Amino acid sequence: MAGCSVQPRDSERGEQAKPLALEEPAAMSGGEGSLDDVRAELLRLLRADDWQITESARRDGGPILRAMGVLPTDGAMIEYITSALEDDVLFRRKFHEVTLGSEEKGYVMNDVDGKGLYIKLKIERGRRDEVWVLSFHVSIHHRG
Repeated sequence: MAGCSVQPRDSERGEQAKPLALEEPAAMSGGEGSLDDVRAELLRLLRADDWQITESARRDGGPILRAMGVLPTDGAMIEYITSALEDDVLFRRKFHEVTLGSEEKGYVMNDVDGKGLYIKLKIERGRRDEVWVLSFHVSIHHRG
């Protein structure tokens, strides 16, 4: 993806992988603001290491990251997502809100890399707000 590179953070070099969550978190409460506000909140949480990656996103994302020439770590996936969110052109063209169920909001970037990469995120509200990476895979609708 042009303008979106993955560079490991100092904290990612040699860091052990974060443990897998056994359950998906409960539905988030409260509405979000504009998509720009949502992007700012997602970036704030990602940069603060307040995130989780589902097992399916980790499993599906590993080969994609490897194909990009990147070591398939949680940190590499988070760096890729962060870079995609920071890219104004990608954000304006690809980022949108979706309903996950029970009125729960999620946020999607579809065809981020021009090869069908589909990323789905949500903000989990609780004692500690977190970004959950729900999906990181090639869309079944991509014709490439």
